[in-house]
Amino acid sequence: MDANAIGKSLARLPHFQGLDAERLARIIACSRLKTYSSGESVFIQGETCRAFFVIESGGVRLYRLTADGKQQVVHDLQAGQSFAEAAMFQFGLYPVHCDATEAPTELIEVDADRFLRLFREDSRIAEIMVGSLCQRLFRLVSRIEELTVVSASARLARYVLNLPSSGPHPIEVELPFSKKHLAGHLSITPETLSRLLTKWRKRGFLESQGRRLIVHHVDTLEAIADGAKL
Repeated sequence: MDANAIGKSLARLPHFQGLDAERLARIIACSRLKTYSSGESVFIQGETCRAFFVIESGGVRLYRLTADGKQQVVHDLQAGQSFAEAAMFQFGLYPVHCDATEAPTELIEVDADRFLRLFREDSRIAEIMVGSLCQRLFRLVSRIEELTVVSASARLARYVLNLPSSGPHPIEVELPFSKKHLAGHLSITPETLSRLLTKWRKRGFLESQGRRLIVHHVDTLEAIADGAKL
């Protein structure tokens, strides 16, 4: 992947939208592309932060390990998303583990030390980056509220309704990752996810064909998303 291709990917990121070509070129000079296989570690919790990352293709899982060695999923991320900025700015250490979840997964790695120098020297880069991270923080606060207050069925319904769909009726959506990873993303067990999908399928709300879901009753799913118990 050449510098022009990396530049196009970085320019689409909210962190860098609106930057002129000269500033973007400086960030490109701090960046490189690296390919990972499925299950390969990108970094481990407590490791010194060497870079933040933009997903060019594939996906990653951010997680912590419990005392008994089980994964506690923090986030499943897909192409077009970035991660590990907070580690670069504040902690100096990665606060979670990160593994690639697809093969291949291509990550643009932006060198932390070199980018921080640009950030401190150029107020325009800093302004856009901080604004983008503030918007992400607001979204994370909403997600925390959802995970602690909203039921498993409502979380699943909201997730399905927010996926890009064909329509208008019935709508078809494609899950961006496996049902096991989806369960982790929603902070529910795979068994709970399977029970919900089976229940909805038996009631005729939707069909499930691998990662493809066909929703026949959008209004019913919207009611579940709003907290209705059906």
